[in-house]
Amino acid sequence: MAGCLRKSFGLFRWRKESREKERAHDSPETLGSVALATSPEGTEQHSHLPCSKALVPVPRSEHTAPSAPPAPCPEHAAPSAPPAPPLARPTVTPSTLPLQAASSTLVGTASHASLHNVAGKAAPPPPAETDEQAANTREHSAADGWPGDPADNTPRALEAGLHVIFDSASDSQPPSVAEIDVVAVHGLNFKGSVNHAQETWMKGDKLWLKDFLPASLPRPARVMLFAYNSSPAIDASAIKLDDHAKKLLHWLHLEREDEQRPIVFICHSLGGLVVKQALVEAKLDESYKSIFEATCLLAFFATPHQGGNYASVGHLAAKIARAVLKAPSNDLLSALKKSSDEATRRFEQARHLSERCLVISFFEGESHGKTGIIVDKSSATLNLSGLREKQVSMDADHSTICKFDSKDSSACRLVLKTIAAEVKRSLELAQKIPKSSARPVKHQYAVPLETVHTYTERAKLSAEVEQKIKIRHEKGSVPYAVALYGLGGAGKSQLALAYAEKHKDRYNPILWIDATDEEAVRSSFRRCAAELRLPEERAEKQESVLTDGVVQAVLRWLRDRTEADDEWLVIVDNADDVSWGIQKIMPKGNRGSIIVTSRDNRSVGLVPGVCEAVHVSVMSPVEGVALLLQHLQLGAESASEAIRCDCDKIAQRLGYLALAIDLAGAYISNDSAPEHALSQYLADYDRHRDELLQMDGSRGLLPTQKTVWTVWDTTLEKIRRQHSGLQPELLLTFLARFKGSIVPDELFRLACFGMVEVDAELDGKTDEVILAGLRQFLPLNKGEWDSFWYRQSRDVLVRYSLLQRVEGQWPGVSMHSLVQWRAMQNEPDRPWRWWYMTFILAACCQITGGKEQPEFRRHLMVHLPGISENDIEDGDRARYEDFVGSTFGRLYYEEGRWDEAEKLFVQVMETRMTKFGADHPDTLTSMANLASTLRNQGRWKEAEKLEVQVMETSKTKLGADHPDTLTSMANLASTLWNQGRWEEAEKLEVQVMETRKTKLGADHPSTLTSMANLASTLRNQGRWKEAEKLEVQLGADHPDTLTSMANLASTLRNQGRWKEAEKLEVQVMETRKTKLGADHPSTLTSMANLASTYRNQGRWEEAEKLEVQVMETSKTKLGADHPSTLTSIANLAFTWKSQDRHLDALALMEECAQALRRVLGEEHPYTLSSLATVAEWSS
Repeated sequence: MAGCLRKSFGLFRWRKESREKERAHDSPETLGSVALATSPEGTEQHSHLPCSKALVPVPRSEHTAPSAPPAPCPEHAAPSAPPAPPLARPTVTPSTLPLQAASSTLVGTASHASLHNVAGKAAPPPPAETDEQAANTREHSAADGWPGDPADNTPRALEAGLHVIFDSASDSQPPSVAEIDVVAVHGLNFKGSVNHAQETWMKGDKLWLKDFLPASLPRPARVMLFAYNSSPAIDASAIKLDDHAKKLLHWLHLEREDEQRPIVFICHSLGGLVVKQALVEAKLDESYKSIFEATCLLAFFATPHQGGNYASVGHLAAKIARAVLKAPSNDLLSALKKSSDEATRRFEQARHLSERCLVISFFEGESHGKTGIIVDKSSATLNLSGLREKQVSMDADHSTICKFDSKDSSACRLVLKTIAAEVKRSLELAQKIPKSSARPVKHQYAVPLETVHTYTERAKLSAEVEQKIKIRHEKGSVPYAVALYGLGGAGKSQLALAYAEKHKDRYNPILWIDATDEEAVRSSFRRCAAELRLPEERAEKQESVLTDGVVQAVLRWLRDRTEADDEWLVIVDNADDVSWGIQKIMPKGNRGSIIVTSRDNRSVGLVPGVCEAVHVSVMSPVEGVALLLQHLQLGAESASEAIRCDCDKIAQRLGYLALAIDLAGAYISNDSAPEHALSQYLADYDRHRDELLQMDGSRGLLPTQKTVWTVWDTTLEKIRRQHSGLQPELLLTFLARFKGSIVPDELFRLACFGMVEVDAELDGKTDEVILAGLRQFLPLNKGEWDSFWYRQSRDVLVRYSLLQRVEGQWPGVSMHSLVQWRAMQNEPDRPWRWWYMTFILAACCQITGGKEQPEFRRHLMVHLPGISENDIEDGDRARYEDFVGSTFGRLYYEEGRWDEAEKLFVQVMETRMTKFGADHPDTLTSMANLASTLRNQGRWKEAEKLEVQVMETSKTKLGADHPDTLTSMANLASTLWNQGRWEEAEKLEVQVMETRKTKLGADHPSTLTSMANLASTLRNQGRWKEAEKLEVQLGADHPDTLTSMANLASTLRNQGRWKEAEKLEVQVMETRKTKLGADHPSTLTSMANLASTYRNQGRWEEAEKLEVQVMETSKTKLGADHPSTLTSIANLAFTWKSQDRHLDALALMEECAQALRRVLGEEHPYTLSSLATVAEWSS
């Protein structure tokens, strides 16, 4: 019985008559017939349509692979090796090499000619110091290193350099080779102590780094102190923080023979900044890269990552000292100053540490005398995501936070245990994540816009965004979230874009969601899914974006990011309308950050948990003037007083609204005389402002609307004066009607060609339904779209910043929402929606049936008017509803959105029945279109009823051998085929094929299609040789090469010629993914066919991977009870059975059999075969 099922059960075995275009030869009243778009599998389906309403479908005559492989012969029984797993981060564990013990203590000073490294050989000297520094070092260095007995902790002055204070190879009992290097770096030496490098870590006579730490570590260690001159004033005038960082790297490079030995840095205060800068330098310098890669843990004690209050305490004393010594200042205090530019720069530069490096941030819990907390928690922590950073509060002040006199004290035990635990965890993490062997990650940046070229930095706002997006919320749906809210046109989107562009290297990926409306959100998520290379999971029903498969796939991908992955950033732009439930699809995940822009101050509630808020108000006077000067290519210092004064007046009149100022600047910059242009603009503005305020329509408008309205009119008036031969204002008003946020230029090219068809349909009366002026953008010249006038008008609008140019695969333009709002107020009584619909209709005519790039169809769908919007109750409805319904219905059909297609096709059919009668050719065509849709939905009984009626009426009206009649017979045969009534289907197909041979000839495309249909039926009955003979006859002349390739591959597969079949099927699948998309029914069919071939070869893991994808996508797109979905479930069950997962396979097949019984009935061959298989597997 299993063998029976293998023959009769096929995934997506839907056959369709090919979508060919035929002309009637016998009846003058018949205009012809055109087949509709096809279902995923089987022979092609035909549907009647009058030729003037021709919708050219894509032929499909292939069938799907059998559900289970035939019993293999002994020589083919052995399964192939399992496929290689997908590429992932390597998990190579580096081998541990024996480590050399240090033979001497390292001391560094500029006066030494050489130094002794661990091998005892001469090394090159460290970077040269100034004479003043060298003198200072010689004056305070009494001895080399840590002299005397190890128990003698009397602090002695250390020369600048790296000093070993403990080495397990010599100081441990028993001695053991060090496996970890611990490097301690002290902080600011405010008191000018010569022993600061030791005293930082001492309380009494105890140096805990030497006396307590080594015994608590999980591995033998070598502990070193790095000494450097960190005085804010004395003897440090020429040394910068970067110099100290480079010196630290140099000493480490000399000291470390084993470059793979893990490094633990322990830092106090300024020392943490030195270490971070050293790691930045090491990452960029190949000679020090091993230090960067070996660093596994950073322990920061009160490190002021974003500055602190301690620097200000020593500022006056340092300033006086430098004045006495006549020495220049250094940058140490600048790096420590709270919220200074230097502190912010260094924080951003070093925040993105290696993913292999963990961090402990110990922060102060007590005040430092009257000064208070020197470094607060927000500055002492990096707020790294996930488990990469431990934040530990200490009951100590800034000075005592890293001093312990007993290993049994609670503070010391807390520090030692925390460091030991994180060292152990970091070593384990290092084994999982390799170092230099890891491939660099390509940062994904799915942002379709960019900041305008005149973008003016708003320092206070930018700093606020930078600050608030670092505030971590553990209970939030994402750790970091900021909502930018404020007036429309205030610059929220540009502010978010600027942040994204600045932090391209920090986040991976950065995604941009246009939240203007549901369809814009859907389109944005599709763009993001493509950037992330996720398979499309589009649902059949598109009523709500909340359940869209692609949206959910992107959200899952973001949610599933782990600690080992990069941080991601999602910007949700224009989230003004929250009524439809956008909050439900806001991204979540512990690796994420979200920026929301909205006019609604309640937008902070869009992110579950806690979301920071930034109010984006109007620009400051300085910022407004700076933006205008940017347009004039002048700086604040180079501009004259008169120009600055006029700029301030204009910015003030525009209410300092960023969009209005930017538009005014674009207008003014076109005049070569800035002073005259500014004064003229002021005069124009004052004149138009008065007129606007006197108009009834302006009463009660918001201030921003008044301002934008005035600037819009002022700019357009100048355009009209200077470009009287163009109509850019008309183009702008028209573009404002488009539904998508980006209007591709390709839409105009398609509409240009499609308008010919619209003219023919409406008998050349299209001036009634599309403005004659718009036709200047759609001229044909020698068979091509002449885009000259469109480009001229478009470029003028771009020039004045009323449009923004968008590049990419399908370049076009975008429009700010406020400009769009104002443009839609222009001549509101004119039938713009009618004109828009006609334009989109013309473009659709070129997309349907594959006349033009089918891959552009998804971009066109964004602009498609909703179904309810087509139901216009006026005199034009009768003219349009038939044409619009059939054309838009076809587009929905080809996109696989059959529910929406059905609604339109029902409307068209009912209209034609009322207008023409049930037996009119146009009515029969609409019935055939609806039947094809029902067939694709698995509603075969309903489809059969319509098709029988079409066939019988066609026989009576046109004759049994009329091409339209033959098409209806082929369609009915396809429906019978889907129901398993193969003998009835074969009888009809033989009749169709023989009649076409006689009427049209053996080589006619329609004849070849009927032969393919018959071959599919023969193949389903196990008559492989007869089927192959018919398929081979098709050859290269068949109208659908992919379909014929798939059919031939299926026959080869059933003959055991699996390698030949696989080669064809891979080619078909990849081509369809590119042309139709990963979730298109035809693509799913080719995936299922390839899976069947894998299964037959014993390549079960590869087969299972494809089958699971097909099953899940089918559930989403077609529904859980669709026959094709049930077929995919059965296919997966057979693969599990082949993998010896007997119980899983039986449970899945039982589920499938019961569903088939419910959906198809007891007597359908698929039901009988599945029940027989359940019985066999249960025995």
